[in-house]
Amino acid sequence: MPRALPTLALATALALGSCRRPADTAPAPASRDAAPARFEAALADGDRAYVLRGDPARLEAALRAYGLAAAQRPGDPAAEVRLARAEAFRGLAAKPPAAGREAWEASARAAERALRRQAPAWAEAIDRGEDPAAAAARVDAAGAEALYFLAQGAMRAAQATGYAAVLAVKDSALAMMARAAELDERVDVAGPHRNLGAWRAVLPTAAGGGAAASRAHFDRARALAADDQLARVAEAETWAVLVQDERRFDALLEGVLAFDLGRDPVRAPENAIAKARAKELLERKARLF
Repeated sequence: MPRALPTLALATALALGSCRRPADTAPAPASRDAAPARFEAALADGDRAYVLRGDPARLEAALRAYGLAAAQRPGDPAAEVRLARAEAFRGLAAKPPAAGREAWEASARAAERALRRQAPAWAEAIDRGEDPAAAAARVDAAGAEALYFLAQGAMRAAQATGYAAVLAVKDSALAMMARAAELDERVDVAGPHRNLGAWRAVLPTAAGGGAAASRAHFDRARALAADDQLARVAEAETWAVLVQDERRFDALLEGVLAFDLGRDPVRAPENAIAKARAKELLERKARLF
């Protein structure tokens, strides 16, 4: 069995103080005589439910359907990337955010299973213990989305644990996310720049962070996806707090609260979460400045 991604294993060990499930462990395979139509039907059921992911019941239905598809064809990117995406939304929607650790870990595991299929050279490099940055360079455009969700899940799970876990996973997560940005900077509505902006704002310069690097990523995210309210919230919570720009903090969050969800119906569930987070941040403003 392939060895689990070392950085994920380390971050989770720090987080939970126990052994993690191997990153390539998928749901138990369904019978191999299952007709291809069952796989496609499960994906279609998941897609229909995922459109309404803002409803917890529909999100759970999507997760079940994608899980069934992944069980029929473990490692198939068509199922695993969808599962990684749905688990990422579950982590994003968690209240409080720290409660989303399990979902972020599940998202990373599904993404790694897909990436092992899409980028076998990457998997071989990781299993040899190669430097994560060098390994990430072996991923091509076909694996961009899986690499993105793997990096995001790893870092978000670490952030839900504590700063020691963040320091343990930061190098690999930053390398993978930077490579995802090179391959497809528009994935998840400029998600690579949104995440890199937030991560670099909370890391010291010596560890790959800093205000200038963070600012560049947020500016690029805005240029690519002006209506993405999650990026506005992330910028306020990280960059504006880092440089203590209270005026920018207020403008960003007030803009999120004023945003009309009807302008971008496809991203309405994510933008609704952004609105809730903006309200919470404004309520905590006195503790941030």
